[in-house]
Amino acid sequence: MTITVVLGLLSAVANAAASLLSKQLTRRLPARQLIGPLLALNALLVAPAAPFVAWTWTPPVVALHVASAALLVVTSLAVWDLFDHGEASAVVAAMSISPLPTTVAVAAVLPGVLRAPQVIAAVVVVGAVLYALSGAFAALSRRRTLATVLVVATGTGLITVLGRLLADRGAGVVEAYLVRTGLAAAASLLLVPPRDVPVRELPSLAVRAALVTTHFLLILVAVQEGSPAVVQTAVATAPLLVLAAETARSRRAPPRRLLLAAVAASAGVAVVLL
Repeated sequence: MTITVVLGLLSAVANAAASLLSKQLTRRLPARQLIGPLLALNALLVAPAAPFVAWTWTPPVVALHVASAALLVVTSLAVWDLFDHGEASAVVAAMSISPLPTTVAVAAVLPGVLRAPQVIAAVVVVGAVLYALSGAFAALSRRRTLATVLVVATGTGLITVLGRLLADRGAGVVEAYLVRTGLAAAASLLLVPPRDVPVRELPSLAVRAALVTTHFLLILVAVQEGSPAVVQTAVATAPLLVLAAETARSRRAPPRRLLLAAVAASAGVAVVLL
């Protein structure tokens, strides 16, 4: 269980760094047009390992690959809409409430995996980040904000669960990640062509892609070692890392609600470690 949490926390660090860079990209480029190129770069980073791993092409695995890719496209559209209207910390916070839908999904498809402390930890982390989210997307209507956040949270959580289901059916980390991102990249490039993304942005996109690939690969490895709900609960500390970075950059004291959220999220992860 400890290695699962460690991998989840490392994934949170990578996610926090990628999110800070993502916000910088949206300040100068169309948010949705970034999705296809970034997903393609994510796939290319893992592609060299493809010939050296075993592949599983049973009908259930193929169906799970397609479902994972579809969820990734929908979730990415929602995530980048949030990046376009809010700060990086708020977007990552929206992503991090995924432990709740993950917990529900895990209970439904993986009986016996969850324990009561894990459920409590998920609820604590979700409550903490929801508190920090208050009023974070003022440019969006309250209804649209709620809908977008729910899409992001549910999609993020279910992608993690599907990763575990793929692992249980023999699909390795490279296969699961490469097929998911490759299919999602192709679909995104067709849906939102990157007409206004210049080639000179490639170095920044490559750095962001490397951070996101590290984030997702750590999650895939972690869910092969333990419960997806535990993994997502550890990953849910990412918004606190981003908020800390934003506070250090602005040189302003963090709001009281941030301190409360940090304590609550840390308590949730501590329960997982028990």
